[in-house]
Amino acid sequence: MNYCLYKLQFDSPVHFGPSDTALSLYSSEGHFCADTLFSALCHSALSLGGPAQVETLCQWAREGTLLLSDGLLWQGEQFYLPKPCWNGKFSVEVSTRQRKALKALNWVPVSQFAAFAASLRGGEPYNALQTSEAGRNVEVERAKVGRQQEDTEPYYVGAYVFREDAGLYVVAGCGTDEQQSAVAKLLAGLGWSGIGGKVSSGYGKFHIIQTVPLSAACTGDEGWLYDRLTDENANHQLLLTTSLPQEDEMDAALENACCQVVRRGGFVQSGTDANGARKKRTQYFLAAGAVLERRFSGGLFDVGGSETAPVYRYGKPVFLGVEL
Repeated sequence: MNYCLYKLQFDSPVHFGPSDTALSLYSSEGHFCADTLFSALCHSALSLGGPAQVETLCQWAREGTLLLSDGLLWQGEQFYLPKPCWNGKFSVEVSTRQRKALKALNWVPVSQFAAFAASLRGGEPYNALQTSEAGRNVEVERAKVGRQQEDTEPYYVGAYVFREDAGLYVVAGCGTDEQQSAVAKLLAGLGWSGIGGKVSSGYGKFHIIQTVPLSAACTGDEGWLYDRLTDENANHQLLLTTSLPQEDEMDAALENACCQVVRRGGFVQSGTDANGARKKRTQYFLAAGAVLERRFSGGLFDVGGSETAPVYRYGKPVFLGVEL
């Protein structure tokens, strides 16, 4: 598997509505999940290569030769990982302020992951107070234009604005150089149209500021990431993708696992569907940051609820082998 890291910088606010609330229009998270990315790549493939390229993308996902992480945080020169879902054994008392900061912590810098893991094993407490915000949530007022005699009504859209020195990165695993080149092209094209919600209003646009092929020759954080991506025999596996084991691997995957689940829903938006937007089948995925003892394959799930054309939700994982 060839792994590549794509560092994205956003040129506009983003709207990544949380799927666990009915009010997702009014709030936004600061990252996207891999199923959102895969759906957006499929739209990009349809625009650039037609239905055949979409089917090719789906086939790669089914075969497991296309793996995608969630959108993960970068800030300054640091790459971050989702905070592991793990019950630490703290040997010393920490202040109330520090305890609250640890509870609110969502991301851990790659360069400090070893120190964070040591703190979970009872070592020196990790200083979560050193973290700074990568962006801010905002509310944008918009106007719903009424038809005929209806009044124009204002409404609000929740958005997230990244700082100039922050954004998201994606780790993509591909089986061949040809697949890697195709994914890079689709990702670059996606930057023009945007990812997430409200892209028709200009949200979610980005450009790739760095492409890093991960290999044994890499050093620093990139070298550390490559070593862990390829370590299938580590005691623990940290999930970088909001994803789901297939039914026949569920029991083995969840044995002694420490994880949280997140609801994945949404609607099918299709200009060719006479019935308009259709509700996708709701599923509950393992959230990125889950810690398992072994890797699973995951799947590409048909969630369209229609016999006319399948609608897929991406659920293939990227793992890091770590010691906790």
